Amino acid sequence: MYYLYETYSKCYSRVKKSGFMITKDTMLQVRLVRVELDKSTEVLITNLWEEEGHRAEEFKDLYFMRWGIETNISVQKNILQLESFSGLTVHAVLQDFYATVMMANLHSILIKDAQQTIENTMGHRKYPMKVNKNKSFGKFKANLVSLFLNNDEEAILQKLHDHFVKDPIPIRKGRSFKRVKKNIQSKSKHKTFTNFKPSY
Repeated sequence: MYYLYETYSKCYSRVKKSGFMITKDTMLQVRLVRVELDKSTEVLITNLWEEEGHRAEEFKDLYFMRWGIETNISVQKNILQLESFSGLTVHAVLQDFYATVMMANLHSILIKDAQQTIENTMGHRKYPMKVNKNKSFGKFKANLVSLFLNNDEEAILQKLHDHFVKDPIPIRKGRSFKRVKKNIQSKSKHKTFTNFKPSY
């Protein structure tokens, strides 16, 4: 019950910031769309109405488009440990947050050439291949400081490129996994400790 109240409070404050004045008696009209997946059924809530051109059949493709965003958030939280801060002050949290986002963006830029190399050299394999983000992040973080301080940036970039193309992982489309419902009270995998941050 507390979780539902907390969710309602967040929704209420966001609607109010958007310029809509609502009370406990205000009715909000939404649309429920049933999406049939291979092994389950999802019901989506939206304000995109069918009479405006948004047919129910289109929502399955829209549903899967969210995975790119969700997997990126997962990388930042689980691999880069976005929620693990080196301090407890607002300045320390903001500093670590923006540094992590910057690292994620720079990593995405640097692996593009490696991904192209993988596609050109491994196109004959059964499955398409992609850069292993877990391993590439480790090598990237180990060379991040040198990339900005060393005068031989080209050598470092080539070193990173050569590492990125090693140990690629296959892209197996159409895979699905049973969703495991977690305890709603455990919202984070990482705890914040004072003056703690993995050094890699």
